[in-house]
Amino acid sequence: MIHFTYTVRVILAVVLLLYFPSITEAQVSIYASDHTVQPEESFTVDVTAQGFQNILGCQFSVSWDSEAFEFRGAENLNQAFLDYPFDHFSFVQASQGRLGFLWFDNSLAGISIEDDEILFSVRLKALQEESGAHAFSFGGEPTAIEVADTAENVLNVEFFEGSLIIEGVSNIRNKNRTSLVQINSAPNPFKEQTQVDIHFLHSAPAHITIHDVLGATLYQESANYQSGPYRLNFSRDIFPQPGTYILEVRSEGILVAHKLIVI
Repeated sequence: MIHFTYTVRVILAVVLLLYFPSITEAQVSIYASDHTVQPEESFTVDVTAQGFQNILGCQFSVSWDSEAFEFRGAENLNQAFLDYPFDHFSFVQASQGRLGFLWFDNSLAGISIEDDEILFSVRLKALQEESGAHAFSFGGEPTAIEVADTAENVLNVEFFEGSLIIEGVSNIRNKNRTSLVQINSAPNPFKEQTQVDIHFLHSAPAHITIHDVLGATLYQESANYQSGPYRLNFSRDIFPQPGTYILEVRSEGILVAHKLIVI
């Protein structure tokens, strides 16, 4: 059997996909798992899928903050991909926080994977000592986004980023304390609006923000909050596009983060 390099495989896959005549409304959803970790902790982010049926080719890239997390390897490749023993990953930009993934069925038979099965996993190590919220994102660099089925349709793909929370030095110092706040939201994911309930376990000054996965702040407020529930209502208007956003509450050296998903 001939083994191609990753670059050659990308070229072959793109050439074949160019012959596909249309983009269909059928959709594949791809997710990254959420994690809350301590400094120096190693952990595994799982990339899973829904609607992965009769797929002929699949390629996309994942990314993370390389200053906050160190890449330790790709693992847990789905068994369905192992029948095609080629290089599935591009590691050329891994030190910069980007990893490419590509699979193509040269037999043209296609494969189906059960919903929520792992496609592959990425192992990272938390580097920062300070608390912070980060995203494990999807994109088209170094490998372009493309998913096609056996009917020669290029499919729409919806990506859901994972949230990576580092509980830094201040959180370790307070790890035996009861958390300052509890956060819930509904509906989540949402299309038009969502309601966020923040329950303060005791009175305290706090700073509330919402930012996107690149760190741009979309909403913020600060106040001395009384113990008990505090409700915020957010409409779709403040979110520039579908995707993952992080709501954070910072107070008394503690960071509590909550993921909001706009669809």
